[in-house]
Amino acid sequence: MRFWELDFLRGLGIILMLVSNFVTDLQIFLKYPYSPFWHAFAIFTASIFVFTSGATFYVHYTLKRSFRRILRRFAKLMAWGSFITLVTFILFKRGTIYFGILHFLALSWILAIPFYHAKFTIPIALLFIILYPYVTSIHAQTYLLLPIGVTPYNFYTFDYFPVFPWLGVFLMGFEFGKSVVKRCSPYRKSFLCSIGRNSLKIYLLHQPVIVSILLAIFGDRSGILTIKI
Repeated sequence: MRFWELDFLRGLGIILMLVSNFVTDLQIFLKYPYSPFWHAFAIFTASIFVFTSGATFYVHYTLKRSFRRILRRFAKLMAWGSFITLVTFILFKRGTIYFGILHFLALSWILAIPFYHAKFTIPIALLFIILYPYVTSIHAQTYLLLPIGVTPYNFYTFDYFPVFPWLGVFLMGFEFGKSVVKRCSPYRKSFLCSIGRNSLKIYLLHQPVIVSILLAIFGDRSGILTIKI
């Protein structure tokens, strides 16, 4: 069963993501100047995805409390995330995505289960966000702690979504998920809903397309690729 509110938010997130990642690619490959605005824009865009995923978890877990279903989703997202890790490790000299948004979303569907029955979800969510600066101030020369936000010194990656603070954003989506379940309104077809239903496919395909076009036209001015264009 699909809910138009969730598909609509995903669709909106995808549109914003295409813009945000295009600018990020310009910064990486063409040395486009860094802008605080686009950094804030990227965080806002990612927040929509994570928030919507939290709402989706709440709705699906409420309607069908199947741990097997959650494990399937975990395996699917983690498999794609691992594939992205492998590709970025092979193609780029630095910036390998060890724990990007797909890795996080896969893990968050497991971590969120204990919080489903929590009476004070928002305070718990805020705790993950508030503790973020403290967790990220800790460093360790291992990648095993990347999921919680502890990184090696001078760690660099193209995409990174640790549990602190992003699980907080995920849990905030529970409140929206509750309202979706209560309303259970008829599905409304729209352009954004159509995009939202195919969000994973678009996410997996958009970067190879954008990067290929940029490299074909301008080449790799950053020298970050392991092969010469």
